[in-house]
Amino acid sequence: MEDMEKRVAVIGGGYAGIAAAFALSESGIPVTLFESSKTLGGRARGLDCNGARIDNGQHILLGCYRETLALIEKTCKIPEPFFRMPLELAVDAFRLGAFPLPPPFDLLFGLLFSKGVSLAEKLRAIRFVAKARSLELQADISVETLLESHAQGSGITNFLWKPLCIAALNTPIETASARVFLAVLKDGLSGRGSDLLIPKVDLSSLFPTGAAEIIRENGGGILTSSPVRFVRKSSGGFEVSTDSTSRHFSHAILAVAPQHLARLARDLPEIKLPDFGYQPICTIYSQYPETTRLPRKMTGFSQGLAQWLFDRGSGLIAAVISAEGKHLALPHSELAAEVHEETRSVIPGLPPPLWQKVIVEKRATFSCTVDVERPEQKTTLPGLYLAGDYTAGKYPATLEAAVLSGLACANQIRLSP
Repeated sequence: MEDMEKRVAVIGGGYAGIAAAFALSESGIPVTLFESSKTLGGRARGLDCNGARIDNGQHILLGCYRETLALIEKTCKIPEPFFRMPLELAVDAFRLGAFPLPPPFDLLFGLLFSKGVSLAEKLRAIRFVAKARSLELQADISVETLLESHAQGSGITNFLWKPLCIAALNTPIETASARVFLAVLKDGLSGRGSDLLIPKVDLSSLFPTGAAEIIRENGGGILTSSPVRFVRKSSGGFEVSTDSTSRHFSHAILAVAPQHLARLARDLPEIKLPDFGYQPICTIYSQYPETTRLPRKMTGFSQGLAQWLFDRGSGLIAAVISAEGKHLALPHSELAAEVHEETRSVIPGLPPPLWQKVIVEKRATFSCTVDVERPEQKTTLPGLYLAGDYTAGKYPATLEAAVLSGLACANQIRLSP
């Protein structure tokens, strides 16, 4: 089948679906993207709240997210959309800052001169990081077991490894996959891979909005507020049906969250997913007077409810609580009040917030556990693909994993006969 005969439906306008549609449109392949919401971005989308522009959940990017950053560079028309800084972690009294040296010496010297843990723990952490660059596991184990096998003490674990694992894998170290954790750590040690990039703009403006404009310019279709009711096999391809129309395509990419896939593909018995566990992410936005600032753009806690605080500028502070925990049982008002008290511990004299907004995604990511089974992008049904951060790949459920999956689908369609 020549490219002119290919017509591709992408169902889902998150980062995975947008990446797939953008790559297809760049290759000259006709593409139509269906998104149920009026806003593109999926679980990483912008929204308006009390006159401010916030996100459905606070995200950061790392310097090693090469494909995501490349797409943002191509599509985002906003100059300098990130605060970009070398790795700097502050968790309680622990302080770690990357040195201005080539990797991995930037992080190794950062560990040596870190504050808040003993010299013995620093040296053991340095040995672990040095080994991690070439470490290959014969069998997957938990992150906790990996750290214990490399004699990582309780201090460095509580202040560094546990927060990094929760932030990257959204899974507690007791059950998190060491193989995936090592993949993140290895890439973070290459080039400027450990750089922290905190978006200055909402996540829809960061990539999906600009990408959608280019897709339309290339002749593609972007249909928002258009939930797809089902996808069925048809003669020579697939039938995609919404409430108002039914259209036929040669290929289809299902770029929805795995928990929504069963309904969408109920007429496609070939699609079978592993029985995933899921982990939540809770984001609490607190608006303070515009002059309010955190001591750092990113501040962490090893105890309490909030794990990280992010300074969004103009007095807006986002608190993030990843993975399961007691916070899920709290009323939103009580949760917001406790997060405000924790924020006061790093900003003396902080006044009450002007407003607060709690956003809870109960199934924000799959549980990235030991030997977790993840489906391939290419299904057993010719012409049908799966895109999303839960599909096969070395990364956990991150924006980079979502983008990589979408690009993989687009590339396979481009190369298909």
